Amino acid sequence: MMADRDELLTKEADGWAALLGAAERVPADQRTVAGVVPDWSVVDLVFHCGKYAELTGGRLEQMAAGTYVDVEQPEHEWQAMNDGWAAESKTLTWEQAVAAAEAGRMKARTALEAMAEVDDAAATWFSDETFEHYTEHTEEIARFAGGAA
Repeated sequence: MMADRDELLTKEADGWAALLGAAERVPADQRTVAGVVPDWSVVDLVFHCGKYAELTGGRLEQMAAGTYVDVEQPEHEWQAMNDGWAAESKTLTWEQAVAAAEAGRMKARTALEAMAEVDDAAATWFSDETFEHYTEHTEEIARFAGGAA
């Protein structure tokens, strides 16, 4: 079954706008404060979402090229990536984190747009690691914003 590319792209754009909207409700001086989730700030989460989108873009490029191999990644490898991205994001300003995250999401969008066909596997990767992921963290940031505002 083929997925609706335009619908996926619209959901991604809407999810991203909601994520940034929630983040921008947090006062600028509070965006680097840990506590949105344990040890993670708004900056960390926005950067994290962008890195997952970037990863997805790479996977979609591999799918389009016929080089993607679906291998279950062990949890410790996912955790190592998350830890590395969290460490990196703690060195960034809000503007730098958003710019990097925007680049990551554009990689995912561009890769999806370039695919001849968007099959269920590609649609699942894209959905899971862009707008569904954004929604999870949008809710956490919105709760934090409620307490930080």
